[in-house]
Amino acid sequence: MSRSVVPLSADHLDGLPARCGACLFWELGRPRPDPTIRPDEDELAGDARVQKGAWITAQTLDGFPPGRVVLRDGQIAAFALFGAPGTFARRRQPVPPASDDALFLATIRVDAAARGGGLGKLLLRESIRAAIEADLRAVEAYADRRYRDHDCVLPSQWLLHHGFEVHAEHPRYPLLRLEVKRTLRWAESLEQALDEILERMPRRVPLPQQAPVPRSGSTRVDR
Repeated sequence: MSRSVVPLSADHLDGLPARCGACLFWELGRPRPDPTIRPDEDELAGDARVQKGAWITAQTLDGFPPGRVVLRDGQIAAFALFGAPGTFARRRQPVPPASDDALFLATIRVDAAARGGGLGKLLLRESIRAAIEADLRAVEAYADRRYRDHDCVLPSQWLLHHGFEVHAEHPRYPLLRLEVKRTLRWAESLEQALDEILERMPRRVPLPQQAPVPRSGSTRVDR
């Protein structure tokens, strides 16, 4: 089975879960698709897909493809959505704003059939690589302390497990941060910096024994 990691592009929209392909929550601050409505019955889904494709293309033309896709035998097995500071819609108060010196990791999703193979961590590594290449100090992400199976906010336990720390508090959606700049300062190469960051990721928070099974279009990262 062949596997490759490529930049996210508008051409990948047809291969994403239907709700993910029609969701503009992170990009434009729109409400998330109603999980009780089938995507093929949502009258607004078509327009949202067009807008999402245009947004992805605009970011790519600006020199920063907004994420990565993992392909297995040509099919999308997982994807990450991330970008430079200011790329995504600002969240409303009291949710803390993302920092201007950090790459923003919006979400990671791994297809149910591809879980257990480390694709979530692979895409996290890709976000770290993108932050270092863009000369940013950190990777930041919002975390959900009460993860819901149809949501697209990353589970807090998964991010803490991989070394993120709380940067700005919120009862439900704290902003978490993983510093990368201090490693880059002394590393001799990008690969060394990546290896050092991954090696020093603490394992302070155990992952739950069982995690909720997501519905189509939700976010769930594998262990």
